[in-house]
Amino acid sequence: MKKFFDSLKSSLKWISLITVLFIIGFFIAQNNSNEIKTFKRTQILLGTIVEIQIQDNDEKKVEEAFAKAFGEIKRIDNLFTTYNEGSPVWRLNNSVNETITVDKEIYNLLVLCDSVTKLSEGAFDVSLDNLTRAWGFYSDNPSLPSESEIENALKSSGWDKLKLNDNQTITKQKNVALNFGAVAKGYAVDRAIEILKSHNVHSASVNAGGDVKVFGKQWKIGIQHPREKKEILDIVTLENNSIATSGDYERYFEVDGKRYHHILNPKTGYPSTGLQSVSIINKSNTFADALATAVFVLGVEKGLNLIESLDDTEAMIVDENGKIYFSSNFSKYKLKN
Repeated sequence: MKKFFDSLKSSLKWISLITVLFIIGFFIAQNNSNEIKTFKRTQILLGTIVEIQIQDNDEKKVEEAFAKAFGEIKRIDNLFTTYNEGSPVWRLNNSVNETITVDKEIYNLLVLCDSVTKLSEGAFDVSLDNLTRAWGFYSDNPSLPSESEIENALKSSGWDKLKLNDNQTITKQKNVALNFGAVAKGYAVDRAIEILKSHNVHSASVNAGGDVKVFGKQWKIGIQHPREKKEILDIVTLENNSIATSGDYERYFEVDGKRYHHILNPKTGYPSTGLQSVSIINKSNTFADALATAVFVLGVEKGLNLIESLDDTEAMIVDENGKIYFSSNFSKYKLKN
């Protein structure tokens, strides 16, 4: 009988041990299933590579969020494109009427563009489509236009040839054409983040060719070196914020060793000179995107003066010699070693 009870005690010990191990294993599995993971997807949209990162523990929810966010970016790409015949902006540009009823979303973005144009004294201008075409930046083979071609393009370009009316209409000279290339990426990034937030993911970032917005935890964002393709010039940490960068390295060609890029000066019709890149931090990526272009055209002194006049806005500017300038509070976003 004693041997029986000894054997029973031994069996119970093993059963207890197995039970404990099972419970431990169960909780480990539970913890693993709740572990926050990083998911990443990329697509080519808006003429660039768009990367979305999501941190969450629900893969099904994450995949739905990816699909909706990329779908929203594609919708905005189709809304603001001037490439596709029949798109809303194409119809606006090719209208024979002087006063045109505009899609509400386009009109609202025009209101923001109008404010940045006025803030920058015309350095930012989305009515330069004819000038962009003269330089061939729509094609894979841009080229140096003649002086007469630039002069003719300037005659049908310029914000002074367009007026926003109160009833969601605009009045513009017949041949003036809009191009939202300097602001559409930022707007798409803002919209994508709103979509991701609506799916209640833990945290996320959207990067559309250097226009980046994040929410959730602090994210480390690298700023592209304007002359070294594979190098990062600086790193900032952002939380519920955004950064947009414009540079002369994005789209350009060279003639006799001189670089001609796509950021055009609305007054001269030629690529803006004096800077290599501008990075702007602001909670609105739409606003930051537009400001980055404006500051690039304004140059270091006027550009920094503009940034210092704005609340919750910071800038990093790289001049033509590679010298870096910062706005007064940019350092609080720099990665601390």
